[in-house]
Amino acid sequence: MKISVIGIMTLALGSAAHAAAPSCDRECLAGVMSAYLKAVVNHDPASLLVARNVKYTENGVRLNLGDGLWQTASAMPTYRLDIIDDEAGQVGLLGRISENGNNNWFAVRLKVEPDHKVSQIETLINRSISAGPGAGPPGGANQANTEPHPLMAEGVPADKRLSRAQLASIGNSYFTGMADEKSGANVPFSPLCQRRENGTVTANNSTAAKGSMQWLDCKSQFDTGFSVIVTNIRERRFAVVDRTKGLAFGWGYFDHDGTHAKFSRTLDHQEADVASTFRQPITFYIAEVFKVSDGKIRQIEAVLTTVPFRMESGW
Repeated sequence: MKISVIGIMTLALGSAAHAAAPSCDRECLAGVMSAYLKAVVNHDPASLLVARNVKYTENGVRLNLGDGLWQTASAMPTYRLDIIDDEAGQVGLLGRISENGNNNWFAVRLKVEPDHKVSQIETLINRSISAGPGAGPPGGANQANTEPHPLMAEGVPADKRLSRAQLASIGNSYFTGMADEKSGANVPFSPLCQRRENGTVTANNSTAAKGSMQWLDCKSQFDTGFSVIVTNIRERRFAVVDRTKGLAFGWGYFDHDGTHAKFSRTLDHQEADVASTFRQPITFYIAEVFKVSDGKIRQIEAVLTTVPFRMESGW
């Protein structure tokens, strides 16, 4: 079942209302994230201040605190993008983390209670045995990046900051445009919008072949109709919204039912064969950060991995 825009906005507003009590400020939340990372690398969950009923998931599966990444992380992230939401008491991160020599893309979301205890830990890890370095539009150019795009760190002047609900709605319009509308007509894209997925530039890539999917900007990609292969985007959540930097952090599941044999990846809608990867039921679990500038999506960074088709959310 597809989530409504009203649901997305309610979630964003509800999270902020729930966090009305005094809690961590931005500096505090960043510190909690650093403490979490240090605890993970040291394989020491006891060193992290957590609520008695803390919930931990890894790639959508609920685990005991101390399992999974807690046992294999071997170095602090080499690529770190923080998304800080002091209104909702949540903090997120996109980056790369070493697991016994495997440098894997990952995302994490922490819910921090007013007493500074962590009550929720949600992690997504693209391990080397799952999807490749870039799992976006078929034929993605393999251009690795070692740092987040500088735009992601730029602050927004106080008088130009959008509300949490507005930022969440703009991010959700991207999911709706891809899953339901098959064009970018109703998505407020900047002409300069670029997307990275697992560190690979998959939209507005100036080094890609001219006219290729990766060379096209975000809106033009949507306008080709390529997303017909995405049959649903569900379990959408924007629990972390960073108004100070204009970031909306969305989580969800991209379902591909494998039934489409043809699709278009050009603006003149020339049909091509769908890659074999998408000719079978497959789902991507994704964490995606949207940078919104002047009301438009300017930069996108995402981490995603494959999970069983139509896997239920652990949240």
